[in-house]
Amino acid sequence: MRDVFDVCVVGAGMAGRLMALALRHQGLSVVLADRAEPTVPVTDGRTTALAYASVRLVKRLGVWGTLEPKAEPITDILVSNGDPRDRFRPGGLTGGQLHFPATLLAEGPKPQNEPALGYIVENKDLIAAFQEAGDKAGVEGRFGAAVTSYAAASGDGAGRLTLASGEVIRTRLLVACDGKNSPLRGQVRLPTLNWGYPQTGIVFNIAHERPHNGVAHEVFYPDGPFAILPMRDNQCSIVWTQNKKSAQSFMALSDEAFLEAARERIGDHLGAFTLASPRQSYPLFLVYAPTLTAERFALAGDAAHGIHPIAGQGFNLAVKDIAVLADVLAEAQAAGLDVGHGSVLQRYDRWRRFDGASMVMGTDVLNRLFSNSFGPLKHIRGLGLGVVQRSDAARRMFMRISGADAGTLPALMQPFRG
Repeated sequence: MRDVFDVCVVGAGMAGRLMALALRHQGLSVVLADRAEPTVPVTDGRTTALAYASVRLVKRLGVWGTLEPKAEPITDILVSNGDPRDRFRPGGLTGGQLHFPATLLAEGPKPQNEPALGYIVENKDLIAAFQEAGDKAGVEGRFGAAVTSYAAASGDGAGRLTLASGEVIRTRLLVACDGKNSPLRGQVRLPTLNWGYPQTGIVFNIAHERPHNGVAHEVFYPDGPFAILPMRDNQCSIVWTQNKKSAQSFMALSDEAFLEAARERIGDHLGAFTLASPRQSYPLFLVYAPTLTAERFALAGDAAHGIHPIAGQGFNLAVKDIAVLADVLAEAQAAGLDVGHGSVLQRYDRWRRFDGASMVMGTDVLNRLFSNSFGPLKHIRGLGLGVVQRSDAARRMFMRISGADAGTLPALMQPFRG
């Protein structure tokens, strides 16, 4: 058994498994720990939108060959302001659709030859692929025992992670990927900004009659955004943000009545449809850690910045955390430095701080701006959408941000050459 690991990752969800795989890919010794036993991922229909720059990382880690047959490309995004019919009207100055076709990326001063804006993949497929690749790469696992304590200062260059089983893992760096309510973040006492939204997220899939043609729809209603995301096999994933009281009422409806309520928001462009997964609902809240590191400790993913689901950027934030930390630690190791040293971790913190804060605040402002029925503000929103629609440069900028392709990119997320 290894005496000291370079990195211990806590949390075996999508972010934790991908983090462990990426760090192992960089030549670091990695152990992945989780309180739960590894199981076959639950087929519950939940999906994730992988931005096109995130897919570059997945390709470099050798996982895309497994995922691509299960991923549906997003070739177009239509955004509208509170009326499903607006999605199919020509964009005007104060209304209509805000249109983001993937082909627009190939034009302009910095062309991006990306076949899609992103891909919709079921969470179970992501977890299974990351788990299989991590096992093959030599990521060790410690499962079925919660973390009881972590002592970073030991005098020998390694922290000590104690599990409920009694095992002690010695590691130069502990990375917490244990979710918005991260117990490790609390134990290390890293401060956070937290607030809840008066909204609930309702998630389900539908099987529909007509093809979706790879188009994702985001409709802004007074109670919150309503996303229709294309999946394989003539299905779509629905992410419905609703005020809490109404969400409870919708969840209590029969399947038939629930689908009728959903139909009013989806429109008729998909034809007849049926439920293709169980309905699930989740409270929505924001968590932001202004400081991502402590002694021999780093936060990543939702433990660092758990955001509103508007625009589907949560996991892509985690992917960039993963790629940046992989860059920073690989460079430190190549230079013969201690990968858990404070000077190494400060670089990760500085690199991720602005991007994380920008996305946290940006999604929060977007949700507050669009989730209301104030008449003059709705008119201003429509005006803003129309202005952006008329500027190809502005649309490309938004497409790059949503594609996780803005700012200084770590090596694993940079465009492929040739």
